[in-house]
Amino acid sequence: MSFLLESFWILCTYGAKCSGCGLALSSLLVMWGSRRVRWGARMVVPGAASLVLWLGLFLGVESGYNSWQSIPDPPSEAFSDTGGPFFILFLGWLPSLVLLGIGHLLLRHCWQKLKPPVRPPDLPPAKG
Repeated sequence: MSFLLESFWILCTYGAKCSGCGLALSSLLVMWGSRRVRWGARMVVPGAASLVLWLGLFLGVESGYNSWQSIPDPPSEAFSDTGGPFFILFLGWLPSLVLLGIGHLLLRHCWQKLKPPVRPPDLPPAKG
């Protein structure tokens, strides 16, 4: 499990640009998708946002390890473990889905609270 902590450190230190771009883009997608009226769009857009964040995390860890290994006189830990990128590649969708799913549900709840209740129009008087 130390490779997860190392990967998180690499992600925040060297791969923050890729992961930050993925987080920003996926957050915008979730905000936009949570306002959609159609059920299908509300489900597809957060799924696409999860893929964007997953890709951003993977590219962030991968570029972070490459940057860490290319510094002058890198430590031996830079070359010792490749578990982090493999973990992000195969299971990185799970934290992406959980994080963005919770954000989507919270935004849906907020949008419904902020939207004024819609009163249907009055029916015309019955003739007869």
